Amino acid sequence: MKKVAFSVAILLSIGSVVFGQNIGPINQMQNTTIGIHNAISLLQGHQAAGAIQNLAVANDQLGNRACGALAGQSFLANLAEIGHASGDCSILNVLQNLTTTGMQAQLIGDACDPKTEGQTLNLSADQTLTKSEGPGAGSALHQIVLRGEQGGGNGAGNINQASAILGLQSSNLTGSACATGGVNSVMNVCTVQTQAAE
Repeated sequence: MKKVAFSVAILLSIGSVVFGQNIGPINQMQNTTIGIHNAISLLQGHQAAGAIQNLAVANDQLGNRACGALAGQSFLANLAEIGHASGDCSILNVLQNLTTTGMQAQLIGDACDPKTEGQTLNLSADQTLTKSEGPGAGSALHQIVLRGEQGGGNGAGNINQASAILGLQSSNLTGSACATGGVNSVMNVCTVQTQAAE
């Protein structure tokens, strides 16, 4: 009888950089990459296993200049990953992967200089459940909240960007003895925003 359950939460990178001099524009950029993974494998015997992960990440930065330029960026991720399996002499696998990335960049000129912003949010989520031989059941759930927002302004006006991804991914598999089945669920999202004001 072998039972394996593991969870991995990896915050691959969070970067925030603010560049500035005594004169000139505000130049800000931040990048975030998050990956979480659950894997449950039941091989024969009477057994059950579960894995839960909940992860929150928040990045904020703000800059201002003496002649009225102001720039701010914020990124929020709240991710939940839940997997469960139970079986009686079955072979049962529950696999979950969730990856998110976010990038924000701003160049806000001082006084009446030009302003530019760019922003992306990306999401990739997949769930795979398989069962064979004895009776068993498996379930997988992803809950996803992503939000990126940035804004800036100077004497010539303001610019703002915001994007959000809200997702729910749920998979279930139940089977009696000698039944073989599988479930695969995939979700991919990519958002891109750019703007410039003279």
